[in-house]
Amino acid sequence: MKETIYRRSIQDTVRIKGIGLHSGKEVNLIAHPAPSGTGIVFEYRKGQERASIPAELSNVVDTSNATTLGDGLHRIQTVEHLLAAVYALGLTDLILEIDAVEVPIMDGSSLPFLQALESAGIVEYPEIVEPIYIQNPLWVVDGDKYLVLLPSNELKVTYTIDFNHPLLKGQNITISLDREKIKQEILPARTFGFLKDVEALQARGLAMGGSLDNAIVLTQDGYLNQQLRFENECVRHKILDLFGDISIAGRPIIGHYLASKAGHALDISMAKLVMSSVTGDEISKYKSRRIPLFKRKAAVV
Repeated sequence: MKETIYRRSIQDTVRIKGIGLHSGKEVNLIAHPAPSGTGIVFEYRKGQERASIPAELSNVVDTSNATTLGDGLHRIQTVEHLLAAVYALGLTDLILEIDAVEVPIMDGSSLPFLQALESAGIVEYPEIVEPIYIQNPLWVVDGDKYLVLLPSNELKVTYTIDFNHPLLKGQNITISLDREKIKQEILPARTFGFLKDVEALQARGLAMGGSLDNAIVLTQDGYLNQQLRFENECVRHKILDLFGDISIAGRPIIGHYLASKAGHALDISMAKLVMSSVTGDEISKYKSRRIPLFKRKAAVV
């Protein structure tokens, strides 16, 4: 039986403070309640500068290392961890005031955002959100990377990562999810990176806020961190990113996600493909190569 989903906001304003992953500088984020129909909107406030950037697919301007929203003049980077928490709580209407160009990294997961937003209380509105249930297969492909979305009455993810590292070679998971399971099984998973890459980035003045306090760091053959939250925490974090990215579609997209070596670019391309199918608009081809088993265009409701 399909669940009825209502629009939601938070009851009280909540303040979140952290540091930017790249700048290493303090970031202040304030989440405000918003009326039904507002959507999720980032409000940039720095000195005399002001910008309002709705979390919408048309405002995604970069997916190279994280998901970035922009309005042509201003950008807000690394929105996916915060948006994954927003998604898990079913929040549809929220003003996110921020005084920096990147969302704070916190502990590298979505857990601090989840805890802060939950502490503000949840308000449910009478207006209904129509989820999208996939009726026929959809997919996007980039070389040996792909993201497929299959029909399913439940939210399910099968995800594989495959890095040239003994601990991340073919790490995979298949998991059925609802809001509570996302909170418990996905949102605590931290971002990860390789020590050699972190050192190279910091030499260029980037990733200045990166540390063992906010990331899983891998050496040549192991982890620098003393303890993981899950045995397969890295692949779980990729699912966290997926939900944060897909949430930008503005409606829950229910189906079975099959991902291999995917990332922000494929996540956003899938969200655009789904919404294009809903509205009947055309979408540019992402890559010419196809997975022969499936048809590309498909109807969704």
